[in-house]
Amino acid sequence: MAAIHREGEAYYLGGVVGVPDLCWRREADRWVSAPAALPSGAQKVTVQELPDDLREELLAFVARAQAMGSGRLDSGN
Repeated sequence: MAAIHREGEAYYLGGVVGVPDLCWRREADRWVSAPAALPSGAQKVTVQELPDDLREELLAFVARAQAMGSGRLDSGN
């Protein structure tokens, strides 16, 4: 099951089958992601607590990952 955490302005998505844990950060006017380990101080958040544009991005990403099954996805972008 997917889990979302936050540390500062970075959000971490983990638990998506076939996908490494990802860190999502805002760069200019968009969200970008890269593989990253969950920091020990990160706090769990709900989908409702995400910024609206990131919520849409993560929901679409998880849906694509589930549709692809164990296909390889290295990052969200």
